[in-house]
Formats: sequence, C-alpha cells, structure tokens
Amino acid sequence: MANNRWLRLLFVLVLGQALLLARALFWPDRITENLPWPASPLNARFVAALYCMGVVTSLLSIVAARYAALRISVITLCGLTGGLLVLTLPHLGEFHGADFPWRWLGFYSVDVVVTGWVLWKLRGRDPAPPGRSPAAPLLYGYAGLMAVAGAVMLVAPAFAVGHWPWHLTSILSQVYSVFFLVFAFGGILAASDPRTEAIWIYLAANLAMVVIVLAVSVLYPEPFKSGTPTVAWYVLWIACGLTLVASLLVAVGSDRRRAAVAVVTP
Repeated sequence: MANNRWLRLLFVLVLGQALLLARALFWPDRITENLPWPASPLNARFVAALYCMGVVTSLLSIVAARYAALRISVITLCGLTGGLLVLTLPHLGEFHGADFPWRWLGFYSVDVVVTGWVLWKLRGRDPAPPGRSPAAPLLYGYAGLMAVAGAVMLVAPAFAVGHWPWHLTSILSQVYSVFFLVFAFGGILAASDPRTEAIWIYLAANLAMVVIVLAVSVLYPEPFKSGTPTVAWYVLWIACGLTLVASLLVAVGSDRRRAAVAVVTP
C-alpha cells in the first residue's frame, strides 16, 4: 500500500507537535509552555532530545513511499501519546487555573484517537512476512536495555532518581519511562520484520535521538554527578548508538546481498 496524503498529513501534524517540545534544545525555558511539569535546563534539553526522535520520525514518514515503511512509526506514536496521556491523568488534581495542561491533554487525546483509528482502518495492510530482521539480535539487545530502564523508572522512580546522573524528579522519571518502553516495543516490532523498508525509519530516528542525547551531555556537563552514574550514562548511550549503527549496516547489507543474488539468479 502506498503512503497517501492523509498519512502524510498526520505526520505533518505530529511534526508540528514534536517541534514545540524539541525547540527546548535551544530554548530550555520554553519547555513549560508544553510540558506540564517543571524541568531544569538539562532535563528540558533531554526531553527535547527525546522529541527530536519524533521530529526525525515525522520527516522520514512524510517522504516514505509505502505504508510498510511507517507502520511501526504509527504504532509507536499511538503507544507514546497514549502512555503519556495515561501517566498524566492521575496527576490532574495537582494543576490549578492557568497551570492546567489543556494543550498537553488536547494534543495527546487527539493523537491517540487518530492514530488508533488509522491502525484499525489499515489493519492487515502490508503485514510483516514470516521471519525476523537480520539485525534481530542487535534490536532485541537495544529493546531489552530500553525495557529494563523504562520499567525501573516507571515502577521505582525513587530508585531511578537516586541513580540518575543529574537531578531528576520522580514524575520526570516516569515521563522518561514511557519513552523508553515505547522505544523497546518499537525495537521488538522491528526485530520481527525481515524487511529493511519496514525498520529503517525506526533505526534512523532512534539513532538521531541517541546522537542528540550524547551531544547535550557533552555540551552541558556541569549538572552531572561525578562517579559511576555519569560513567554508566555515557557507556550505555554509546552502546545504544553503536547497536543502532550496526543494525542499520546489517539490514542494508542483507538487502544488498539479496539484490545481488536476484541479479545473478537466472
């Protein structure tokens, strides 16, 4: 199934939403216009780095030729916006008057409904063929790391706060957990699809996010704690980046080998 104008319009709208938070990469004080909870400048930039994944995903999904290339993007978008919405609802009593997060709730309520409708409408289209991605072992490793981090930050935010390399609040720990868990789910979906076409957007967007996280960490080192948490931070994010690069190379290399075999086979 070809990518159509309605799917492209969906990702144009998602791009606009993601840019509203991604701009905190350069103007961290603007994060409070969209994020319901206060965030230090470094936390604001980290949130922006996570949303840069959405920016890259949207841009690549707009230009993708087929629905197969952006199916994982739609699924993870639905999961991310739904997860953030569910996380927010129990905290609504903390907001009053002008602080009430109408924009946050409005955006994510609409996103969940629209992406859920799209997934229902297009169910069964361009399904993944039998088999796994040639990069499946690497993708499972990346997904496993993200799943463990996300689960700990969701169910034990106090533990996460104590081991985070800079000052973190419990609610931001849980906000980050939603992203990590969705990244993990996307990795499992990517590992389960043998088509490079179906996983390249996921891989490219996550790699861009990892690079931006590392860049922010290098450019703004002052709030980092000394010792093990900071060392572990760099080791884990560099490992994630290398895993994603290797996954891209393995997937693309497999495609080229299949193409070469098809050329020489009579």
